[in-house]
Amino acid sequence: MSLWEYAMGWLLVLWLLAMLLVTPMFLAHHRTLRDHGPGCWWCHPRLLPRKRR
Repeated sequence: MSLWEYAMGWLLVLWLLAMLLVTPMFLAHHRTLRDHGPGCWWCHPRLLPRKRR
């Protein structure tokens, strides 16, 4: 197997993993009639907790 085939195989594997992660988020966001907005935790996760005032 050449280096080119090896690299293309890994790129294909990474692309498929990315699509497996993105597809559920895309379906959850677009199956409803109304827009979730930034409050949708599935589509717009918060990495840091909110600060208390």
